[in-house]
Amino acid sequence: MEKNLNGLSVIVAATIVVCTTIVSMVFYNLNDRNNMSKNIESAISKGVDPLSVKCAYEISYNAICITYAATRK
Repeated sequence: MEKNLNGLSVIVAATIVVCTTIVSMVFYNLNDRNNMSKNIESAISKGVDPLSVKCAYEISYNAICITYAATRK
């Protein structure tokens, strides 16, 4: 009986860790996009190119941002 409780405890703990990780990742992505949106609105009001703000938030290579950076002087 004790062995079954230990196995169950491991399963419950692993489930909690996985759920917490998923919730944390969703919260981080939503917060990141919300901040980007606010910064783009601020950039538009200040006359800054909003595409440069979007490219500043990119994590991976993006063809639009590469082209934008290559054509800027």
